[in-house]
Amino acid sequence: MNSDSNMAEQPPFITVYMPTHNRWRMAVSAIESVLAQDYPHFELIVVDDGSTDQSWQELNQRYGSEEKISLLRHEQSRGACAARNTAIAIAKGEFVTGLDDDDVFYPHRLSSLLAAYQPEDSMVCSGYLWHYGKVSKTCYASDEMVDLQTLLDVHNLSNQALVPTRFMQELGGFDEQLAAFQDYDMWVRVVARFGPARRIAEISYQVNAGHEAGRITGSPKRLQAHDDFVKKHQPQMTERNRQNQRFYRHSMQQLPMSLPQLVATCRFGLIRLKIRYYLKMKLSWLSQLRLRLLQKGWRGFFG
Repeated sequence: MNSDSNMAEQPPFITVYMPTHNRWRMAVSAIESVLAQDYPHFELIVVDDGSTDQSWQELNQRYGSEEKISLLRHEQSRGACAARNTAIAIAKGEFVTGLDDDDVFYPHRLSSLLAAYQPEDSMVCSGYLWHYGKVSKTCYASDEMVDLQTLLDVHNLSNQALVPTRFMQELGGFDEQLAAFQDYDMWVRVVARFGPARRIAEISYQVNAGHEAGRITGSPKRLQAHDDFVKKHQPQMTERNRQNQRFYRHSMQQLPMSLPQLVATCRFGLIRLKIRYYLKMKLSWLSQLRLRLLQKGWRGFFG
């Protein structure tokens, strides 16, 4: 009998890529969450994108001898997408997945995504926890297969996913020219080329948004990036997709919506999302109260 037949099949190796820039304390928390994984067959590639603080020195001091971690550096900042692409280009894993330096994995992150992945899937992602600082909410915590037309309606995947490495490499990685929507653009290209994506309900990723409370989602830079995204994928969009992207832009700008506008746009689906937006704008004072509560909590709100 061939001795090879007695050997267990090697489990898939996973590469985790993580860009970081000028926030080494957050990066340490992110890195520790990867080292705490219950799935041991991984490498973590951290790319310091031209930090001007002590990030490079701190990360090397803490993790320079850690065998699972590779530390790379861009001498000049080139942006998070370039940092991700630097890591993906040298990934040793059969699969790659990402982590932002201000977020964290839960210990079962890699094992749960890998267990869910099927050969016919282009990628697999999960629901996630959006942590405002005092209060959190779950996002997209449901099982769903997401095809191209559904994805072009709304970004209903997550910002990170487990993807076969060769898929990312064949597509050239993230678009470094986009100022925003880079993950959305990447997943659209993956699904368009390789087929539907799988989303699982299990929460295994936490987005730490509390330190970004002042971010303006309707900034001119973000609006221009949305224009660029729509233009790039226009040939694949149906009229429904185009109308829903117009609604998304409307919501980014926090523009009011009349009842006739609501009725008209609901013809193109996403009805619950649009009704919530309509009510939010009609009760803007309540929406602002809710946001403050999410960011500060009850004690902080009345303090």
